[in-house]
Amino acid sequence: MANTPDILSKLNIGSGMNNSDIITSLVDAERLPALDRIEKNEEQTKGKISAYGVLKSDISEFREIVRTIESSNAASHVGSSSNTTIANFSTTGTTGSENINSTLVVSSLASTHTLITGAYDNSGSTVGAGSLTIDFGTWSTTSSANDTFTANSNSSVSVSTSASTTLTQLRDSINNATDNAEATILYNGTGYVLVIKGKSGASNEIRVTPGGGSSAALTNNFSYTTSTKNLTQTTDGTDASFTVDGISMTRSSNIVDDLFKGYRLELESTSSSSVSISSTQNLDNITSLLSDFTDAYNAIYLNITTMTNASFSSDSSTGPLAGDSLARSIQRELRNYTTKSISGYESGPYSLSLLGVKTNRDGTISLNPNTLKNSFEAQPKIVDAIFKDQLISDNAEVDVKTLGTDTKPGSYAITKSGSDYLIDGVALSASGTLYTSGSGDSTGMVINIASSDVSSANIYFGKSLMTQIDTSLSNFLSFNGDIANRLSNLNEKLGDFRDQKTLLDERMDRLTDRYTLQFTSMEQSIAGMKETGNYLDQMLKQDKD
Repeated sequence: MANTPDILSKLNIGSGMNNSDIITSLVDAERLPALDRIEKNEEQTKGKISAYGVLKSDISEFREIVRTIESSNAASHVGSSSNTTIANFSTTGTTGSENINSTLVVSSLASTHTLITGAYDNSGSTVGAGSLTIDFGTWSTTSSANDTFTANSNSSVSVSTSASTTLTQLRDSINNATDNAEATILYNGTGYVLVIKGKSGASNEIRVTPGGGSSAALTNNFSYTTSTKNLTQTTDGTDASFTVDGISMTRSSNIVDDLFKGYRLELESTSSSSVSISSTQNLDNITSLLSDFTDAYNAIYLNITTMTNASFSSDSSTGPLAGDSLARSIQRELRNYTTKSISGYESGPYSLSLLGVKTNRDGTISLNPNTLKNSFEAQPKIVDAIFKDQLISDNAEVDVKTLGTDTKPGSYAITKSGSDYLIDGVALSASGTLYTSGSGDSTGMVINIASSDVSSANIYFGKSLMTQIDTSLSNFLSFNGDIANRLSNLNEKLGDFRDQKTLLDERMDRLTDRYTLQFTSMEQSIAGMKETGNYLDQMLKQDKD
């Protein structure tokens, strides 16, 4: 202010006190405690923001380790072949406890029926107007005469062409119309040919029939029927033929997934002598993966413990997230991983603790190798529940085509009642061989039951523990997840503290002005009193004189 209470004092007509220092001290007595509270809360909030940044990084690192474990294709047993140039033998998913040790002889490989057109000048050449119908099945011979065609259960497809349809467009039309045939264009050295292939196997050959009214250009170049074969067959469709332990068998594909449950046999070439295919326990790999998991779990668990520690003595320090409900909730979610019940696997449910992972008194976990080994040998299915998702049926005639968004993991019993099929006792709606669940945990599941002779089956839909942990961690890290919301709230608090400081400064300015006015008034009163005293002194001196 322009008038300060110190002016009169400095002129020796006031109180003589340092009023500015007094006012400053009085204002600071109110300002400093309030400012200290704001700054303390501000520092605590900054500490929480920093701690949550560390926690997000820890969760992200833990998730990456979990995803590495997920992608390892861990299984209780692993397959191998003594000669991988003849065949590969590997794990696909669900594995049994049996050790496989078999001999394999490959007599012939499955081939794909292949037809080609004559050569065109370029891929933009037109093919002629009309339509082509493609059927799938078996040709009795490779001869152009006296052969017959027997269609399989795959539906035929038709593609239409116009006078302007090019070779490229016809290729695309075939590929878009069906998954049972594939069309490509090749340059054979003199021109461009359209190649049409069916799926491998003797029963997946193709017949191409031009529609009535098709142009001569289309008919004369794309017929492959019992009477007319203008397309050229380059490869016959055949089945793979092989023996396992002296048992002869065939398959339509060189990739065989139904020989041993949970294993894939990939036939690479024929052999005159036998090769060995076998499986062995995968205990060492599972032990290593579980050790990696426990180490990563303990690291993040102990970090959260440190950050949420509440100090109750001079020997310990308070963590930046002490008393924070979200941090504690995340830690509780971590603890639940060791006891989480995992359904959807045969003879389940299972949990991580069954593999020898136990919780210690401080909340960390440890692995008991002996328990792991015993559980591993007694019930290897536990390994699948921990590491591998599965969707399987125990009946080859029953398979799941689609899962609904609301379908829950679990084990589901398929039974037959009259002409109806039921899932866990509830009727399925039918459309041909497809049956759809409209209620319960299986809601949205679409099941293909290939034969009406099926009387029962079991479907197992399991999400492994690693998948569930991945989902849980991803939820914590999501854009609008709990941590993101907490950080948003904390950053808003920082803005509030800045506003509180501004308001405090404004209030202290008003308080300073009020004290200044009050002290100025006091000094003026004292100055007036001094002036009156001086006047009285002068009068008394005059009377004495």
